[in-house]
Amino acid sequence: MKRQKRDRLDRAHQRGYQAGIAGRSREMCPYQALNQRSHWLGGWRAAMEDRAVLA
Repeated sequence: MKRQKRDRLDRAHQRGYQAGIAGRSREMCPYQALNQRSHWLGGWRAAMEDRAVLA
């Protein structure tokens, strides 16, 4: 059970990162659950930082 939860949260982070790299807004987060939403936003923020470094 713990592994399944971790995998879902990892997936949310990865999807947030991909959205950030694509330049999408953080309001585009598809998750409503607080835990998944926070991981998605964490990935999105990491992507924004990476985009700033590359630019």
